[in-house]
Amino acid sequence: MIYSLMSGFVRWRKVLALSLLLLITQAIQVSAQVGGLIIAGVRSATMGAIATSGDLVSLGKGNYQLVDQSWHPAKMWLQGLEGGLQAQEEGSRQKRLFSLDEVQAVATVIDTFRVMRNFADPKKPDVKVPACFVKQVYNRGGYLLASYSWTTMNTPEWDGDGLLLSHGKQVITVPVKRKEFEQVMLSLFGDHPDLAKQLKAGALRAKQTKQIVAVYVNWKQQNH
Repeated sequence: MIYSLMSGFVRWRKVLALSLLLLITQAIQVSAQVGGLIIAGVRSATMGAIATSGDLVSLGKGNYQLVDQSWHPAKMWLQGLEGGLQAQEEGSRQKRLFSLDEVQAVATVIDTFRVMRNFADPKKPDVKVPACFVKQVYNRGGYLLASYSWTTMNTPEWDGDGLLLSHGKQVITVPVKRKEFEQVMLSLFGDHPDLAKQLKAGALRAKQTKQIVAVYVNWKQQNH
């Protein structure tokens, strides 16, 4: 009799445990489904906002420079390469929108973007770009080399297509074709004996522009 009662009690506990396990499992599944819907909804809303805001790209925290040369710490977003800059300064809940006429540069932990003005589109030489954010590749000795086109914000195209070289107020589109590239480089750096020799021999290409400029700037600073 006692054995029968104990056996029934054990079976009842197993049934109860299984029932509770099923209830918990169902609750977790429902919660996951609801959570998934919420997450998907937020993602869709975010992507929609980005799509309708001129390719808004978050740069995270950094500093932006105005045309008066002053720097300001902020959390930043690029509103398209030719749109403008959204900045939320430290301690503020408000975002400010700056046009390209107001901004000079943007510096993040990894990269620096500058506003370059009045240059020929590297892919469409007949098209004039009034102002655009470009990714800084080299900046020293008065020479600024930048990438105008890139696959993502952190991946410049290093095939020579879309490189801009600025010296003073002059902005030069670095040619991709060999003969045109050599002519432009010789006109700029032809007084460097070794560079002139290599350029005339056809040993240098557009993708080596950064190295060419760096060698020239170092030579100038050491000898002048």
